[in-house]
Amino acid sequence: MIVVSETVQKYLLDYIKKRAKPGEKLPSEREIARMLEVGRSSVREALQSLCERGIIEKKPGKGNYLKEDSANQIAYNIRTLLPTFDIHSSIDLLEFRRGIETETAYLAALRRTDDTIAVLQKSIEDLELCVKNGASIIAPDLTFHNTIAHSAQNKVITEVYDSLVEWFKKVRIEMAINDDVDHAIYYHTEMLKAIKEKDADRSSLLMRRHIEDVLLHYKKMLSEITEQN
Repeated sequence: MIVVSETVQKYLLDYIKKRAKPGEKLPSEREIARMLEVGRSSVREALQSLCERGIIEKKPGKGNYLKEDSANQIAYNIRTLLPTFDIHSSIDLLEFRRGIETETAYLAALRRTDDTIAVLQKSIEDLELCVKNGASIIAPDLTFHNTIAHSAQNKVITEVYDSLVEWFKKVRIEMAINDDVDHAIYYHTEMLKAIKEKDADRSSLLMRRHIEDVLLHYKKMLSEITEQN
C-alpha cells in the first residue's frame, strides 16, 4: 500500500534540508500538490505531521514556516521516516523499469507519431524550466516516460505500465530533491533525437542508461541517509 503523505514528508524534509532557511516560508499546499502531482489532502497530512514534529509552524493566514530551531531535527526525522518506505520494492521497481522502458523506448522510436514528438519536446522544455526555477521535475519527467510507454502502441505493455504509475510516482517523490537534473535533461534530449530519427537501438540504449543512472542515484541517496550521524 502506498502511503502518499509519508512520501511527501520525505520530499519536504529533503527540501527543507537542502533549500530552506530557518524562519523561511515553505511553498504553499497547492504548490506542493502541483509539483508532486499528488492530492492536497496528502500534502496537508504531511505538513501537519511535520508541524507536530516541531519542524515547521503554521501561521494562520500566512502559511507554513520552517522553525528557527529545527536544523538538528531534520536529519533525524529523515532517518526515522525512511523505515516506513519499502526500499527493496522501490529498487525492484527501478530494475523493472529498466527492463520494460528499454523496450518501450525501442518500440516508440519505430512507431512514434508527430503528436508523440510534440509532447516529448514540450516535456523537455517544461523540465528545463523547472530546473531553471529550482522546482521539482517530477511532472515533466512523468509525462516524458508515460508518453514513450504509450507510443510503443503495445496494449499489454501499456496496461502494465499504467497499473504501476502510482508506484513510479512514489519513487520519484522519494528521491526528487536528489535528482541529477543535468543527466535527466541530457538523456531526455538524446532520446528525443533518437526517436525523431527512428533509431530504435539508440533510443533503447539511452533509456537503459538513464534508468541505471536513476537507480545509482537512488542507492546513493539511501547510503547518504544511513551514514548521517
